[in-house]
Amino acid sequence: MAFANQWRRRMEEALFAAVKAANLAKLRMLIEVGAEVNARDPVGWTPLMWACALNLSEVVRVLLEHGADTEQADEYGATALMKACRQGNLEVADLLLKYGADVNATDVLGWTALMRAAHRGHETLLRLLLEHNPEAEIADGAGATALILAAAEGHAGVVKALLEWGVDCEAQDKAGRTAMAWALSREHIPVVDLLKTMGMRPK
Repeated sequence: MAFANQWRRRMEEALFAAVKAANLAKLRMLIEVGAEVNARDPVGWTPLMWACALNLSEVVRVLLEHGADTEQADEYGATALMKACRQGNLEVADLLLKYGADVNATDVLGWTALMRAAHRGHETLLRLLLEHNPEAEIADGAGATALILAAAEGHAGVVKALLEWGVDCEAQDKAGRTAMAWALSREHIPVVDLLKTMGMRPK
């Protein structure tokens, strides 16, 4: 039993090393001889999480082809899709979505993949997520929606995409602040102008 556990750990260590080095040949070989594709490292990350965080699209593809679980989350509730959206990697996010990644999963803060993309200003990626009919009105623990997050950061392109989608531009966070209030407080004038086209007025 001890030998088997030691062998398994060594296989998993080799698998994580192959992922981080983007060594596709070694990765495939390890999977073929039985390495666990959904193993967890000491910090609780899976090989797929690392590949997404490191923007390794071909590694992601190999892992998904061999059964990597898109719904596993780290200790903060972040899934592989959330990590891809934080990085703004369109190709990786598209692969995950094609393999059924849950676009509405939330982390411990209440953030979805859409909210991460909105906060970071990844407009093209956000539009891809919108094609998968997400719940775009989800609010985090502070009551902030994707629109509020984007407006607060001054990401006019993201705000425009969300408005075109039809999100509620009057939504308020728990402090009573709307997207307009956030944009005004941080002097994001292009965002203010966009919100005005929706009939919102500075208060």
